[in-house]
Amino acid sequence: MNRLRASTLLYEFYTSYKPKTHDNLNGIKNRAMKIPDSFLKQEAIKSINSKTFHCYGASFYTYLVKTEYQGAFLKFVTSYQTISDYLDNLIDQTTVINETNFRRLHQSMLDVFIMQPPTQNYYQYQIQQDDSGYLKELVLNCQSVLQLLPNYKRYQAVFLKFAYLYVDLQVFKHLKVTQRELKLRHWYEKNKRFAPELTWYEFSAASGSTLGIFALLAYLLSEDEVNIDPDLVFQAFMPSVQLLHIMLDYFIDLEEDEEEGELNFFGYYENLETGVSKLLFQYQAANLSVEKLPLYEFHHMINDGLLALYLAEGVQKSETVQKYRAYLMRYVKFRTKLLFVNAAFVLKQYEKEKRYI
Repeated sequence: MNRLRASTLLYEFYTSYKPKTHDNLNGIKNRAMKIPDSFLKQEAIKSINSKTFHCYGASFYTYLVKTEYQGAFLKFVTSYQTISDYLDNLIDQTTVINETNFRRLHQSMLDVFIMQPPTQNYYQYQIQQDDSGYLKELVLNCQSVLQLLPNYKRYQAVFLKFAYLYVDLQVFKHLKVTQRELKLRHWYEKNKRFAPELTWYEFSAASGSTLGIFALLAYLLSEDEVNIDPDLVFQAFMPSVQLLHIMLDYFIDLEEDEEEGELNFFGYYENLETGVSKLLFQYQAANLSVEKLPLYEFHHMINDGLLALYLAEGVQKSETVQKYRAYLMRYVKFRTKLLFVNAAFVLKQYEKEKRYI
């Protein structure tokens, strides 16, 4: 595994992971089109059309999964990530802006791991409520995959730890401008034991990724072949890998978010130079943090891919990213530069196929 080549992983992505992910998302989109409420239907379809790349990226973790369970893993990835993206869209657009509403909606992401039937009304505090069971079906899709794990109860607490941090972040960051930063600061003070070396805005960013959940599940679906300590996965991903993931996302969106007055955690760095230097540090920290995991070379390649993908996307829309791309590339592996070229190609293909998803 230490000799894993980028070409091998990319071949699996193009010939297996990507087409299966595409098919899964098509099925979810067809279901979303049957939602009776026009507002909920619009946000559900939009979340798939505009954020498909989230599922494509997460599908790379299929490499860690035994062949017989790869289909199940991709079912979980597409369902759980769709819940995440749908709710993110929904609370961005809702007029009911309060913690009670946001928590009830995101209870769906916790119920996945609590493994109880999704019986409550997630839309209880929303004006629009009739999705004809769409959100609950996504929860059940996820639970059907977790049921394949014979020792699930042993790992449940770690899944929930990832999920609670994600949900808290989503709830607080979508509150009104006058509330959100204070709430996030207080939340960090209560949870800084997870990452005392971070600032409140770095901790918030690190909590906003689902990669740790996907990596843990991928390992557990091959539990008879790979001996994994779930706490080790949590420590590797939270904060280091997830911080790199989300700060790259905020970096490439910085100009757009500043124009629209959106919250951007990268923007809290003292200046661009400091932020870009932090990205390099986070990249190096992410590579170090995964070295205790089985098949660690795979995770090194994923970290390279994250940097390559976000920079490839960023140079298309941000003068800031164009300015700092060469500087960042100077300090990374040659493999990352090759992945950058590939990512640019993938993004062009993705734009062409978007309307067919």
